[in-house]
Amino acid sequence: MNAVVFKKPFEVSYEQVPRPTDPQKGEAIVRVMACGLCGSDLHPFRGAEQGLRPGTVCGHEFAGVVEEVGEDVVLKPGQRVAASFTTACGSCWFCSHGLSSRCDTVQLFGWIGQDGNGIHGGQAQFVRVPHADGTLMALSDDISYDEGVLLGDIFSTGYFCAKNALSALSDSRMAPKDMTVAVVGCGPVGLCAIASARQLGFGTIYAIDRAQSRLDLAKKLGAISIAPGDSPIDTACAATVTKSGRGIDAALEVVGAYDALDLCFKLVRPGGVVSSVGVHAHDKGFPVSPEQCYDKNITFRSGRCPARSLMPELCRILKDSGIVQIISHHVPLSHASEMYRKFESQAPGVFKVIFDPWA
Repeated sequence: MNAVVFKKPFEVSYEQVPRPTDPQKGEAIVRVMACGLCGSDLHPFRGAEQGLRPGTVCGHEFAGVVEEVGEDVVLKPGQRVAASFTTACGSCWFCSHGLSSRCDTVQLFGWIGQDGNGIHGGQAQFVRVPHADGTLMALSDDISYDEGVLLGDIFSTGYFCAKNALSALSDSRMAPKDMTVAVVGCGPVGLCAIASARQLGFGTIYAIDRAQSRLDLAKKLGAISIAPGDSPIDTACAATVTKSGRGIDAALEVVGAYDALDLCFKLVRPGGVVSSVGVHAHDKGFPVSPEQCYDKNITFRSGRCPARSLMPELCRILKDSGIVQIISHHVPLSHASEMYRKFESQAPGVFKVIFDPWA
């Protein structure tokens, strides 16, 4: 089958690899109809995250059709499905309590370590899915494969980020419509966080990014953009919208960069929330001390999104969210090397890339 494999930092290759066959107990093999390029794929691509074994099939965002199933799998061949970016058994304590990302047997698609442990990813024509019934969600006919790709990672992650902030502010005696949120980083996850904040009822949403094209799309999703050359701290974002200049109620960090998280702590008001879902693959440490958090009464929420736990809930707001418009490119999977480079360089107009493995 054709697949995208990791070779070394700054090099992925489109090539023939063995097709997964003979699903074992609890497994399914999925024919991939659409797969995504995620910002997290760039961490090993850039060399910021190390330990990925060369030859690993890349990618953790995919939707498709069940091709074969092993013993004890309820899903049937021919069913349309979307996968969460991590596996989930569906029955352990964490899965049963809405935290599928911490499943007792969790694995990330597209990550095989130097020791050989792990699973191949979904930027391929077929993918083997462990714990199929817990990891895959059947798609209704009105949900496209593209939407299924978004549900399994970036929409879930953006929603998780915004919902964490809202829940942490629930005792603030403020209605959501009176809350102000700033989203730091308007890549695909940041754009999904903006759409989710709007769906959750946040009154004012600010978008902060260095790329004007991303800010333009953020505006379409309901945000007020802070121009790349302006200081977010010195603009209405932090100084005038609250009338008292007390700061932002919630700052959402989706970049995984030290400077982005540092800005969030500077923007947020005393008693506010910093909600972070960025993968911090750097060694710069944490931008604030426990004492500083104490002195400002800051709530900090973070962690890997439990996508499989959230996917059914998100189906109900999917159409109204408008997130499909963040898909900027539909390209054959054979174009992966080019699109990795464009996405890594934040080329203008490159937001969410969907690959077709069969084009």
